[in-house]
Amino acid sequence: MQISLSDLKVNVGRYVELAETEDVIITKYGRPAAKIIRFDREPWYRKAVPEKVTSVEQLFGTLPGDVDLDDIRTERLL
Repeated sequence: MQISLSDLKVNVGRYVELAETEDVIITKYGRPAAKIIRFDREPWYRKAVPEKVTSVEQLFGTLPGDVDLDDIRTERLL
């Protein structure tokens, strides 16, 4: 959502609450000047990261569900 700086001055609380669900772009003289984003209480470096992710596991999101990896390996070796 885009709002003007003068509107933000009048309704600060409203836009802070709105920023919990979506980014709020603040414009000054019609041009984007700032952005209010949701505050994440847990820092990015403390979030759970998988210990090991193989390239095949990364591809599972892009491959159809009925694909057999052994068939793909066989075709690739031919």
